[in-house]
Amino acid sequence: MTAKTWLVGLCWLCRKPDQSVIFIGPVTVNGVTAPGFACEGCCDWSRRYVRAYTQQLDARRAS
Repeated sequence: MTAKTWLVGLCWLCRKPDQSVIFIGPVTVNGVTAPGFACEGCCDWSRRYVRAYTQQLDARRAS
């Protein structure tokens, strides 16, 4: 596993410029793809959101 590289740029999630951001994956809109970047705070929020979503799915499967 390689270390992720943080750069200074625009966070696509909170739209704050000049933030330390990391590549989070490609974003495709209307057939055009661009690299997506997010700051640490938005990455943390995204991890919490995905964790909560996964827990809801697991709870539905267990019922």
